[in-house]
Amino acid sequence: MKAENVERYYLDLMFPVFLIMLAEVLIFLGNSDAAMPVHAFNLIFLSLSSIYIKNRTYPALMLLPLFRLLNVAMPVFFHLTLYSYALVYAPMFIPIYLILKDKFITREEAGLTSEGFWFYLPLALSLGLALGWGEYLVLKPQMLTVNNDPWEILVLVLTMILFVGVVEEFVFRSSLQTVLQERIGLAAGLVLTSVIFGFMHSGYHLPLELIYVTLAGLAFGLLFWISKSLPVIALAHGITNISLFLLVPLNQEILPYLIIGLLLLFLFYAHALKRIRAHFAI
Repeated sequence: MKAENVERYYLDLMFPVFLIMLAEVLIFLGNSDAAMPVHAFNLIFLSLSSIYIKNRTYPALMLLPLFRLLNVAMPVFFHLTLYSYALVYAPMFIPIYLILKDKFITREEAGLTSEGFWFYLPLALSLGLALGWGEYLVLKPQMLTVNNDPWEILVLVLTMILFVGVVEEFVFRSSLQTVLQERIGLAAGLVLTSVIFGFMHSGYHLPLELIYVTLAGLAFGLLFWISKSLPVIALAHGITNISLFLLVPLNQEILPYLIIGLLLLFLFYAHALKRIRAHFAI
C-alpha cells in the first residue's frame, strides 16, 4: 500500500494502539502473562519504527508499554503500598527527559510553564476533589496511610502530585494527547487519548472503572487544552488521588463545600479578569 494511503487511513497508528488495547484487555481478563509479551513486542516495534520513520506519534506511544512493563517488573520493597508508587513512577522521568531533550515534544507543547497556574488553581483543585470522590464510589479503596500519620500523609500528597500526577499527565496529556490531536484532530485526539487512559487502568478488573477513568481522562484533557499547563493538570490529577485515597475515606462530608467553593472562586476569578481586561481595553 502506498505511503499516502497508510497516512490517510492511519494504519501506522492503528497497529500499536491495537496492541496496547489488546495487552490491557488481557490484563483486565486476568492474563498478565500473555499481556506482557504483547507490550514488549509493541515497545520493540515502536522503538525500531521510530528510527526509520519520522513520526512523533511513536515516541509518545512508546511511553505506554514502557510504563506498564516497568510497573509489572518493579519488585515490592515495602509493606505499605504508598511507598511503592515513587519506585514505579520515578524511572519514567528518564524517557520523559529524553523526549524533551530530543524535542519530540517541545516545552511549550508539554505545558512546562507556570503561566496561568494561579488562575486555574481553584478549578484544578475542585475538579480533582470531585473526580476523586466519584472514583471512590466506584472502587471503595482503603486509605493508603496508617493511623493518619502526618509523615505518611505528607508522603502521600507529594507522591501523588510530583510522581503520579506529573508522570501520568506528561505521558497522556503533554505527550500523547498533543501528538494525537496533531495527527487526527482535536476532538478525535482527545477522545482516543482518554480511551487509552481508561484502558490503562485495566488492573482493577472493573468495567465501571474503565468507563469512569475514560470520562475523567476527558475532563483532564479539556483542562489541559484550556490551560496549556502541565503543573495545573498534574495538580488536578494528584488531588484526584489524594481525594480518592485519603480525603474521602477520612471525611467526605466536607467535600461538597470545598468543591463548590473552589469552583465559585474560579468563576469569580474569570469574571473579575474579564472585567479588568474590558476596562483596560476601553
